[in-house]
Amino acid sequence: MATLAQPISAPDTLRRRAMQALTDAIARALDSASEETLAAIVGAQDPREALAIAPRDLAPVPPERLAAERAARARTAGFRAELAERAGGVYGRADVAELLGVTPAAIDKQRQRRQILGVPYGNEIRYPAAQFRDGAAVPGLKPILDALDDMNPWGQLQLLAAPLDGFGDAPASVFELLGRGADAGTRARLAQLAAGWAG
Repeated sequence: MATLAQPISAPDTLRRRAMQALTDAIARALDSASEETLAAIVGAQDPREALAIAPRDLAPVPPERLAAERAARARTAGFRAELAERAGGVYGRADVAELLGVTPAAIDKQRQRRQILGVPYGNEIRYPAAQFRDGAAVPGLKPILDALDDMNPWGQLQLLAAPLDGFGDAPASVFELLGRGADAGTRARLAQLAAGWAG
């Protein structure tokens, strides 16, 4: 079940990536700028005006590049939608707060402490439903999230929702195994496996 999340501030990693993308874009704009454009930037009244002037001399993006970028974004969106479906859908922050009986701010803290997994959707964070059972995170999830360390959250979700062999008669995901009440030995094996993925 997918629901909208309350907007929250972008993760630090996303902020760093956005800063790098903007820095690269500005550098390209300045490299191709005429003296007239450079003078207009220097004389701008505020940063927004300078940013609006900076791309003035940039060559337009070729149509084939635009098409390739759109196709790549569509593939990423489709892949993420498939992952979210495999994980039982995703909840918004307010929905998880209600489910767990805590405040939305507490949900942010639990995610930061790696007690639950949140994945970025634009400037929102959403939470795979499969990590919750009976009004709580599935037992044994935190050591696995700790073992995955700073791996991209979507990469973590891909691993946690993928069927694994060797843990029963039929393949089952980490979420499924924990949701069934995996014993301490199984949870330790899963955490060790996660550490290998992160390494």
